[in-house]
Amino acid sequence: MSDQPLPSFISRRVIRGRYVFLNLNPSATGDLAVTCSGWEECSPVYEIKRDSFRYLTIEFIVGGTWELSTRHGKWTVGPGTIFAYGPETAYSLKALCDSGLTKYFIGFAGSTSARLLARTGLKGAKPGRILHMRWLHDIFDQLIETSHIRPRPRRIISRMLAALLLERVREDLRTESHFPHALHSYEHCRNYLADNYLRIRNISEAARTCGVSAAHFSRLFHRFDTESPNAFLLRLKMNHAAELILRGNLPVKVAGAQVGFDDPYHFSRCFKRVHGVAPNFFGR
Repeated sequence: MSDQPLPSFISRRVIRGRYVFLNLNPSATGDLAVTCSGWEECSPVYEIKRDSFRYLTIEFIVGGTWELSTRHGKWTVGPGTIFAYGPETAYSLKALCDSGLTKYFIGFAGSTSARLLARTGLKGAKPGRILHMRWLHDIFDQLIETSHIRPRPRRIISRMLAALLLERVREDLRTESHFPHALHSYEHCRNYLADNYLRIRNISEAARTCGVSAAHFSRLFHRFDTESPNAFLLRLKMNHAAELILRGNLPVKVAGAQVGFDDPYHFSRCFKRVHGVAPNFFGR
């Protein structure tokens, strides 16, 4: 989290965040403008309930399992889910898992923002699915990085990126219905990894259990996710190992063995690849 004071609408149940704040008191007239955008890693107790929100806003789930509730219904949502809300929308979002709870958001202002948002098909906080997550990842990251440039180009570039994001969402939601079987297969494969990562030795083994080839397994992740199945599996294992070392006080060798690594040197290399530090340092 930043050392700078954060607006009151940023939840205190956010573990880490990257943000850009532009004009938080915008005029209702004028062209599309970005008020704020950010990436957040949330705690397992994250829950937010709103009867309304000042800005028209899009949230994009990139990690973890969540419960989204609105007057239209209740959904269990995960990576690739996108939804919108604003001044006339009541909704709640609650974490349903213990780690990996990450999401992006962007707030809009200006008289054209409602029209452009309506064109995407998002309304009433009803969730949609993004087919090519890496596109939105890149756009959101560029938006957040405008925090490092001068105010005038920041406003111009953020407005252009927001228009690109809205058009990208519109196209993905329009074509989502063309890929129902592939999307279902991806979700089945990803859920299998998330539920069984401790006993899965490799992706070929997981693919066989899911009834697809290893090549097809990888293609599904390339189409619908931002990381490969190997990277996703390794991240789950290393996150679990970190918990064992940090909170369970287990020796590095024992923690490695519990997540399927008999060679402590190989485990240490993989751990450092994911967390940036060696497991011995992590446990100090």
